[in-house]
Amino acid sequence: MEPEKVLNELPPPENLALGQAWLWTKAAMVPAERLLNGPSSGLPDALLLLVALRNVHRAATMALRHMRNPNARKHLADAVAQFDKALPGLVQARDVVEHFDEYVLGDGNIQRRLRREAASNRNDLSEAELAELYAPRLRGTGSHPLISIGPHTIDVTRAPDASTWLLSRIYSAADIEQRKPSDPPPSISPRRS
Repeated sequence: MEPEKVLNELPPPENLALGQAWLWTKAAMVPAERLLNGPSSGLPDALLLLVALRNVHRAATMALRHMRNPNARKHLADAVAQFDKALPGLVQARDVVEHFDEYVLGDGNIQRRLRREAASNRNDLSEAELAELYAPRLRGTGSHPLISIGPHTIDVTRAPDASTWLLSRIYSAADIEQRKPSDPPPSISPRRS
């Protein structure tokens, strides 16, 4: 048995991002399916879904950072904006989940800012009040679950389509990025005389 050959150079970053987006999209499907169709473990599935969705978003922004083709960049930037519109507050909600060790104590970044703002208005917010404010909750109905953290609510019914849609946009942006400027778009073929 021969040892595996080690590559001397990495594939293009947009391809690496695409691979990660695919993995995290698949990872998002499992808890989304359980939340939507059961059997679900409830809040644990909701937390896993937030992490997976956020990583699909991170893969898209990773690809975007490395793209040089203005058409590819615009295509993907528009897609990320649409994803953010479909799942508003996702990034902030996932941050609370990821930094639970601060938020359960009422000492997360957002909570510290809220405490300063309240103090400047001569109001006091305790750590317990701030922790309660940012405690993750699963609410809604069995067919329409919602994940709420602080002022952010993520509609679980949108998650599967939003993540697969963003994955497809990363793929098409990577295709645009790798095309030569003189290449016609794939859907347009040159006329032959």
